Amino acid sequence: MIRIAYDHQFFSTFRYSGVTRYFYEIVSRLINEQDVSLSLYMGFHINEFDFARFKNRYAHFFGYRRPVIPKTARLFNTINDSLFPLFIKRAGPDIYHQTYYRLHLPGFRGKRVLTVYDMTGELFPDMFSRTDPVILEKQASIRQADAIIAISESTKNDIIRLLSIPTEKITVVYLANSLTALPGSRSPHRGPFILYVGQRFLHKNFPVLLNAYCHSSRVNKEYGLVCFGGSPFTKEEEQILAQHGLSGHASHMCGSDDLLATYYSHASLLVYPSLYEGFGLPLLESMHYGCPVVASNSSSLPEVGADACIYFDPTSTADLTDKMERALFDDSLRGIMIERGHAREKQFSWDRAARETLQVYKRIM
Repeated sequence: MIRIAYDHQFFSTFRYSGVTRYFYEIVSRLINEQDVSLSLYMGFHINEFDFARFKNRYAHFFGYRRPVIPKTARLFNTINDSLFPLFIKRAGPDIYHQTYYRLHLPGFRGKRVLTVYDMTGELFPDMFSRTDPVILEKQASIRQADAIIAISESTKNDIIRLLSIPTEKITVVYLANSLTALPGSRSPHRGPFILYVGQRFLHKNFPVLLNAYCHSSRVNKEYGLVCFGGSPFTKEEEQILAQHGLSGHASHMCGSDDLLATYYSHASLLVYPSLYEGFGLPLLESMHYGCPVVASNSSSLPEVGADACIYFDPTSTADLTDKMERALFDDSLRGIMIERGHAREKQFSWDRAARETLQVYKRIM
């Protein structure tokens, strides 16, 4: 029997996140394994994933959904940090799998596992302070871990190259699509549209998409541009659209997974221009709903998309314009992309991810 414990790091701060979804998918499968004993410390949290549904099946569980009160997050984090060592002492795990990068329990005597989602902070230092405690603790956690799970070969290679971690210490375990909601029958957008999903941080490379869209009259006359998730358009983005007479052509939207599923199913194209991704889940989500994908040929994206996507040089507006026009106006090519996308998305599964995670646990024991 292997005793495994998970901490509270993301649960206490985020209602929804890709990290907590990842752990939900893994825990909800490992809880059924006969030779595994799971303990979960969610602390006083705001997370909406229903980990408590397995409450009677954990060896040890502590989690209470707290009210969202402004300016109290730091207080509750302090309380959670104080109680967590007591929980671990009671649970007595063989393996402690951190849910994020803060280095809790530096003196833990069991085995330590860490999942590394990307190396954005190391590759884009301008986005973070060099003394950012998260970056420093991340690197300390990586070095202390007995086993590291990387979510792509690209991420694994970045860890090795940037931090000189031995390759045998790292196992690649791919993520999978969790978005399976039935889409709405009516399109949420008037007219055909191109979809962009996620934040628009520096490394997400959104300006290349915006410029390509604005400079292709063939595209912007027939298709709107919808940005789902992240923050509303900045003044600079609105000014660029206005300068090209396209203010009414682009819109920003946020909402539930059900709404996102509806956007995917009605979009003519997903464009994913990111300079760097640890994995790139929107590619699989889009493929699941039969939406063709044009993605940058950088980091993990070709690894995830394989031959189901069209790729472009993320530094070239002209190349993106050409690839968007091909994907939008070549019906034969669109059919091939949709067919390949459905097949590619099915090659990733959470059942496989859970099995391979368990193999990591067993190996270090």
